[in-house]
Amino acid sequence: MLDIPKETAARIVDAIAMAIDGKPCSAECFNPSPYVNLADYDNWGRDNSASKNVALRTRALLVAYIVFSGGRIPLRGIEMQGTYFRPEAEVAGILVNKGYLTVNESSGEFLVTQSGWAFVAEALERLG
Repeated sequence: MLDIPKETAARIVDAIAMAIDGKPCSAECFNPSPYVNLADYDNWGRDNSASKNVALRTRALLVAYIVFSGGRIPLRGIEMQGTYFRPEAEVAGILVNKGYLTVNESSGEFLVTQSGWAFVAEALERLG
């Protein structure tokens, strides 16, 4: 568990989104409980996401997931003080389809791939 309150984590997510996308994160990414039924990626139902474009918001969320997870994003969500920062199903599906994340069922995690790290590097370089 990360020793960070939800309010501080939300400020970090919004700051990343503002820097990359120009607006705060619009989704409710935090929940008091983990994704119990989504510990198995097959239950996510997003592997065949129709969206092929990676929006700036999606890029910002990937950067935020990495900030809190180091590149090993639990399928059930990243546990913090009294909350879980949970990957959005559509965002995760797009990132998996693009090859920026892989799913490791045995560890119950999304893993950032080499192309995912390059994608994040590009996003951060654009900030300069």
